[in-house]
Amino acid sequence: MPSTTSRLLKIGTLASRSGLSRDTIRFYEREALLPQAPRSNAGYRLYSPEVLERLHFIKQAQALGFSLAAIRDLLHGSQDPEACHRVRQLLAQKIAELDQRMRDMQALRDTLSRYHAECQQALRDGQASEACPVLTLLREA
Repeated sequence: MPSTTSRLLKIGTLASRSGLSRDTIRFYEREALLPQAPRSNAGYRLYSPEVLERLHFIKQAQALGFSLAAIRDLLHGSQDPEACHRVRQLLAQKIAELDQRMRDMQALRDTLSRYHAECQQALRDGQASEACPVLTLLREA
């Protein structure tokens, strides 16, 4: 039967398996997203295999747009019966933020489309030798 320490992962192995850098793992540990790793006699950090699952959770939560502070809250409160309420609240907040960003992006797209049409019209009307109307608009804005 393998000893417990033989199952522990050094930071390089953990980095390789998780797809994260050693610096990122150390940062997550400093930020209390990972438990403080015990050290070997030689001073190497030793991580349990469960830390890989936690790193996967962190990466997935970041991909959903959660901040590290929100992820820390979720990790530390995962056994709390109120956790689902907090998650629902965080998700609702993320959805509202995304909706606003989508409105902002649509407004930007509309502006760019209008400018594109103005450039096209100016080129069609033979105004290419004159100042670009969009550049004039941008200077005046």
